Amino acid sequence: MMRHFYILSIVLTILMTVSCASKYRPDLKGKNRSAERIKLVKNFATDYFAKCEKQDYSEFQGYKMDINFKNKLNPESLQRSCEYYNSRYGTITIGELSEAKSNYSPKDFLDYFIFKAKDSKSDSVQFVRVNIYRDNNMLERISIPRYKKPTKGIRITIHK
Repeated sequence: MMRHFYILSIVLTILMTVSCASKYRPDLKGKNRSAERIKLVKNFATDYFAKCEKQDYSEFQGYKMDINFKNKLNPESLQRSCEYYNSRYGTITIGELSEAKSNYSPKDFLDYFIFKAKDSKSDSVQFVRVNIYRDNNMLERISIPRYKKPTKGIRITIHK
């Protein structure tokens, strides 16, 4: 009986967390969603995948980056990630802005810009996410989320 209570309380906790998840990533508004910031992030994503397509693993010019991110973009690491993206997705073309989110927590200073992207190996729409620091427009990360809707709810499956 006690075991069922613990399992039920864990399931309810997970369901409450998932139902409140959208409150922790509200849409960006005002100056944080300016056309200048969107253009900066989109240009970086476009340049990143253009470098991959051209097999140009040189340093990025004209972008402010977090020191850890800049160190991750060294020629060897950039080559590895580009080879992975090229083998998995082919040529990636950045499309329109899908979502712009921010964490609700005051401890988190990142904004997330998620663009629709088209790849040459499939007909499905992919997403490219670029993280940028809110206070100084410094790039923090670029990734292709595994999920179709990267910031929408989470599916939970309970097996009996």
